[in-house]
Amino acid sequence: MGAVLGVLGMAGSRLVLASVAVAIWLLSRPGGWAVLVVLVLLGLRVFPNAPQ
Repeated sequence: MGAVLGVLGMAGSRLVLASVAVAIWLLSRPGGWAVLVVLVLLGLRVFPNAPQ
């Protein structure tokens, strides 16, 4: 069970780091901030409530 949680934790951290890298790359591009805003608004529309 510990190995499964370790792999899931590693995959989650890699996903977060990849997302941060893409966000930084988009912010450095002209108009990239608009793409980030659209993605955030889309995420808020798809996932409006925090899990309980």
